[in-house]
Amino acid sequence: MKNPVLVLSSVLLLSAFSCKKSSDGNKSIIVEENVEKTVSNDNGKIDSTFTDAKTEKTADTQVQEITERYVGTDGTSALVTFKNSDKEHTISIRSNNKTIVLPQKEAWAKGGIYADHDIEVKSEGDNITITQGNNVIELKKARGQ
Repeated sequence: MKNPVLVLSSVLLLSAFSCKKSSDGNKSIIVEENVEKTVSNDNGKIDSTFTDAKTEKTADTQVQEITERYVGTDGTSALVTFKNSDKEHTISIRSNNKTIVLPQKEAWAKGGIYADHDIEVKSEGDNITITQGNNVIELKKARGQ
């Protein structure tokens, strides 16, 4: 008889002193997410693209991430994320459960060059070229998803 009473009193004691969770969150970080899917009619064909954009603002920094799906000439798919902040500009390419992240070395209006070690990525408009030694991989922004 004493065991159930002891257990019950312990549960009541713990629940009386348990922490309250606040749903207010961290007010100093503002996250804006925008998932956009556009469909346009070009020469009688339906063309769709997918873009996922996220902007995170704090008191002293702003980080913007744009993720788009690209397709290789062999049909493989890759997710490409452009990350821009006050401190860094990087490109992240994920395919076949592997990810490479490279810092930006050069930039212009519609593209840039990202490089680290022996890998170089050139982004121009809807095209991305990955070069590592003698290997060249061409990616194009996905259409018709």
